[in-house]
Amino acid sequence: MDFPRSIASVIAAFTSLVLLAPASLAAPPVAPPAVSPTNQGPWWDRTAPRPGVGLPQSRHYAIRSDLPPPDTKAWADLLDTMYDEFFRRLVLRTGMRRQSPEHPNVFMFARQQDYLDTLRTRFGINATGSGGMFFVTPLGSGLAFWTEGLPRQRVAHVAQHEGFHQFAYAFFGNELPPWLNEGLAEFFGEAVVEGKSVIVGQATPAVVDQVRTSVEQDRTIPFMDILQMDSARWNAAVRNGTARAQYMQAWSMVHFLVYGDGGKYEPHFSDMLRFLNQGSNPYDAMRRAFGLDTEPEVRQFEARWKDHARTAKPGAYVAARGRLEFLAEGLRDAWAHGERPATLDELKSALRERKFRWTASSHGYVVTLDAADDANFTVPPDDATPAPATIELVAHAVPRKAKDRKLHEELPPPPMLRTRGLRPNDVGVAWRRDPRDDATFLYDIVVN
Repeated sequence: MDFPRSIASVIAAFTSLVLLAPASLAAPPVAPPAVSPTNQGPWWDRTAPRPGVGLPQSRHYAIRSDLPPPDTKAWADLLDTMYDEFFRRLVLRTGMRRQSPEHPNVFMFARQQDYLDTLRTRFGINATGSGGMFFVTPLGSGLAFWTEGLPRQRVAHVAQHEGFHQFAYAFFGNELPPWLNEGLAEFFGEAVVEGKSVIVGQATPAVVDQVRTSVEQDRTIPFMDILQMDSARWNAAVRNGTARAQYMQAWSMVHFLVYGDGGKYEPHFSDMLRFLNQGSNPYDAMRRAFGLDTEPEVRQFEARWKDHARTAKPGAYVAARGRLEFLAEGLRDAWAHGERPATLDELKSALRERKFRWTASSHGYVVTLDAADDANFTVPPDDATPAPATIELVAHAVPRKAKDRKLHEELPPPPMLRTRGLRPNDVGVAWRRDPRDDATFLYDIVVN
């Protein structure tokens, strides 16, 4: 599957591929003016195309959106880039064939309530608690997500994770084993897309540490069990409270099959995907691809995965983006309460004084970061960034225009947060005012 050997590898996305869905052939670029959203009526009606005009098309998707045109195009570009990445890694290198029609619809919602209402009334789906999903129902199908008040990187994770499910459905239907389906979705969900480049293989410290802890405490799901787990058992276990362990172990198993023992298993991983695409039983496909003829051999393979999990390291680049999100949430909270930290040490003191904790959810599990933990103010080193990168606060320049300068003085924005010494690029927090309230600040993680 041609995965990179180094977790810091930057993979340039390939040029336009032969598309699988007839609707996407010769599709024009995304053209937001074809849809005229208004502020009246249900979202579905507000985003209906003009009479005689079809929905806007990206290279691979049909787009329905009430986001501002630049945002619609940015998300369409990201999804197209990830589609190319899925195709290159999972099709060109394995020779898999499409087993069912694609479902190329994408629904982009500016507001969470419109997302919930539309999925419920139009498709009969209860989407409560979700940031997005890929769905197939008798009433329709597609990838849906919302962006209201969320930093870009959190929405991107959802779009990339669910985008993989959308892509995989055409090649496996519902037959992809859940550990592999979710493991690959998280593998690609953790990817960082910058323009037409994709950085894959890195993971956050929370995931790497949790898997290592589970291995050391003998709380992992045995391979003989997880490899034979169907969707019904997987979902039942999620409802019983083991979602965190399942999703993280699934990601770790995929990471092992791609990078374990210097990448020696990657060709066999490609074989397994091809066998699955050809209709093999998931357990048999795994055993056949990796030469696991007996149960003891499966257990020996599991032991090698555990060794990999014990020594895995978080990626500095992905970790830095996560740290900046935590610090941005904390800085925004402190700023709203009148505190004005100007350095990282001052921010750390302010957050600890407030006993600040921040919880983020991700596909069935939550991760909580605490200001009491020194690690949340640092960036761990890795092979690409052997010397730890630093994080600093930087004051904004005073605007030149009188109107902007007055607003800046009356309602000053929080200082910028940025890294120094991170590879392949430094990243930072870009603040912007909420269009509905000048005193409320939103942010994105951007390349410096």
